[in-house]
Amino acid sequence: LHATFRRENPTQLRRDFVIHEALRGPGRFLGCVVGVRVIDGGSWYGEGEVKVFRDGDTTLPTICGTGLEDYVGTAYGMGAHATAWQGAPLDVRAPGAFMPDFVGFYRWHVPDPIVFARELRVTLQQIGFVFFGEGQEEAFARYAETNPVAGQGWTMHPRPGLLVKGIAERRDDVCATSFVYCRDVQP
Repeated sequence: LHATFRRENPTQLRRDFVIHEALRGPGRFLGCVVGVRVIDGGSWYGEGEVKVFRDGDTTLPTICGTGLEDYVGTAYGMGAHATAWQGAPLDVRAPGAFMPDFVGFYRWHVPDPIVFARELRVTLQQIGFVFFGEGQEEAFARYAETNPVAGQGWTMHPRPGLLVKGIAERRDDVCATSFVYCRDVQP
C-alpha cells in the first residue's frame, strides 16, 4: 500500500492539480482524500473534472468525470455529507455563505475499481463557475484580467440582474493524499 501526499498553494492556472502519479503497475487506485482552501475570488470552485489516465493515455483521460461535486456523490453547492465510499464531511463556511472557506472530501474506489497495468496519473482540473451581478463591472474586469475564461466563454447579461456568468481557470490551496496498491514495493 502506497500513500502519497501532495499540496499546491496556490494551484497554477491552466494546469491540473496532480492527485497521484509516478508508481509503476500493476496496481489499483483505491481512492483519495482531498482538501481545498478556497482562495480564488470566483463564485464556485467545484467545476473541475477528476481525470484518470491509465497505461499510456496521456492526451485524453481514460476516465473523466463531470465535476468535483459529482465525483464525491453530491451536486451543485456540495455541502457536508458522508457515505461509505464518498463524501465531504468537512465543510467550513460562514453562516449563510455559498462558498466554503475550506472543504475536505474523500472517494474510495472499492465498488468501482480503477486498475492499471503499467502507470497511473490522477488529476483535478482547476476551473470554477463565475458570476457577477449588475453593478459589479469593475470587480468582473479585475477577475477576468487574472483568471482566463475556460470552456465556451463568458455569457453577458444571461438574465436580469446578472452581468456575466461563465467557467474560468482558478487558483486555490489544494492538497491530496492518494492510496494505491502496487504489486511491487516502490519509493
